[in-house]
Amino acid sequence: MLYRLFTLVSILAATVVATTKPRGKTYEDYVVARCDAETREKLDQLHELEVGNNELGLDFWLETRRVGAPVDIMMSRRAYSQFSDLMEKKQIKCSTMIADVEEAINNQYVSADSEDYFGDYHNWTEVYAYLDSLAAEFPSLSSVSTFGTTYEGRPMKYIYMSTAPNTGKPALWFDGGLHAREWVTVTTVMYVADTLLRGYGIEEDATYMLDTYDIYISPILNVDGYDYTWNEDRMWRKTRSPNTPKSCVGTDPNRNWAFHWGEAGASPMACSDSYQGPSAASEIEVQTVQSFLYDHRSTLMGYINFHSYSQMWMSPWGYTETLPADYAIQDALSADVVKAIKAVHGKVYEYGTISRTVYPASGSSADYTYGVCGIVYSYGAELRDTGEFGFLLPTAEIIPQGEEIYAAILTMGKYIDENAL
Repeated sequence: MLYRLFTLVSILAATVVATTKPRGKTYEDYVVARCDAETREKLDQLHELEVGNNELGLDFWLETRRVGAPVDIMMSRRAYSQFSDLMEKKQIKCSTMIADVEEAINNQYVSADSEDYFGDYHNWTEVYAYLDSLAAEFPSLSSVSTFGTTYEGRPMKYIYMSTAPNTGKPALWFDGGLHAREWVTVTTVMYVADTLLRGYGIEEDATYMLDTYDIYISPILNVDGYDYTWNEDRMWRKTRSPNTPKSCVGTDPNRNWAFHWGEAGASPMACSDSYQGPSAASEIEVQTVQSFLYDHRSTLMGYINFHSYSQMWMSPWGYTETLPADYAIQDALSADVVKAIKAVHGKVYEYGTISRTVYPASGSSADYTYGVCGIVYSYGAELRDTGEFGFLLPTAEIIPQGEEIYAAILTMGKYIDENAL
């Protein structure tokens, strides 16, 4: 893999690498507990806590999904005492997964390699600066465009990579940052863009991908929420649009898409992290990306919306457990992809439909791109890890994660080329 140096001059003279934790909400007294839902009854009891009034201020990092799957919950130490007593009464086994959330957050500001762009996480202005620098460095292969603005007025950008622009070549779309706190999704899709451009004409795989496909990558779909995680609350998930009551800001942008909106797996309560919004595609960010994908549906052959965490590769449907018409070929691609991922660093990913692998989730991006745009190979991917760090993956894992997903998209491209083009 080609090595890329991150120099301030090559991006913006005024851009500074964020190695100091900004001010904002502190999580010094927060822990993450992992609970085992060993029976249907215990799973339902945890689900009631998840969707109820939540007086303990519980933040479900891994939501209730199926019997036997872990449920990860962040809470204050004060709430943890009450929560532990409640779980003991319900005979639900729980243990401490992360004993100090603030320490885990601080560790994300420790550079793995300060000379490499991918040795650190970056705020949205730095991400866009590097995106622009890639297009400037490879003008014959790429261009950056703004395809909308967020609720708070920030640009929504994508990089378009093509060896024959606007000629109707089959295309692939990859995006990250839809859920604001999932930082590794942003670095991962940036790594893919960087590796493809630097490898074209030098490495066989990168050359094959860009000769065969036009590729669109949008690193941060929820820019407002992402900015909020850098300056106010590292664990923020939703958009930043106002609600009623005013104290409950934001909508879950992966429950807001205009396909089977407001059904299973979405919440009508504005304070919920899975709040579906007041109406389908109420969020300007969702409206923008929906329109772009719909307008380009004639050439788009593949779509991946990246999330973290839990290491899963999922296909439609999310809104129902009924299998879609194209399930066999969608699942076969998933099987090939998880084999490719495992071959890189040994990481094991589960695969299957969204509703059967994690939980029902209506109004999701992959359901929309498949159900409305007709993009057969539509997926939602949950990246590293399986719980040790959760959303707070250390910087040392950025490049290994990128290498795994680069292998995954190569496998996806070859599969579609061999089976669909």
